[in-house]
Amino acid sequence: MKHVFNPRKLFVIVGYPCSGKKRVLQELFARKHFFPLKEPITSSVLNGDFVVINMTNRRKRTSVMCSFISRVMQYHAASSASGIIMLSLVLDNGLHDAGEMIRYLNASGYTMHYLVLRSSWSDKQLISDGDLQALKSLVSRGTVHVFEKLVTQSGVRFEQRQEELAEVINEVLGGCS
Repeated sequence: MKHVFNPRKLFVIVGYPCSGKKRVLQELFARKHFFPLKEPITSSVLNGDFVVINMTNRRKRTSVMCSFISRVMQYHAASSASGIIMLSLVLDNGLHDAGEMIRYLNASGYTMHYLVLRSSWSDKQLISDGDLQALKSLVSRGTVHVFEKLVTQSGVRFEQRQEELAEVINEVLGGCS
């Protein structure tokens, strides 16, 4: 596998709560547990090293998430590893609101790539056009990549979307898919 020096790339897997974001990470990295305060990890389908934060603002307050992301990224400041985090698209101005986290990421020095999983794994819910537009309006620094494939309870379609995700990540990192 080709390793590319590409510091400060941060990929954000975005979806509604309980939409399969965690499963996406587990499948991309062929593991169930992630330890972001240890050495970066690799994937057989992605080029490069990664620091993966496997928690979302659905279970943790957004302010706690921002603080933890900052701590992890400072720990890996000397590394060329890219980061991958998850974001639950909660837009309610409450303690778990995605807007605060997006504003934090806008102010960071990272090259941001939001990977929006429009279709949920667990049910037939799709990210609404209004919520997608709200997300795009909040992102002032970064690129929003939208994955439209319907994957609800279809292992084959989920795998196809995984391949599309890996292709975009590898393209951003300058590697071959």
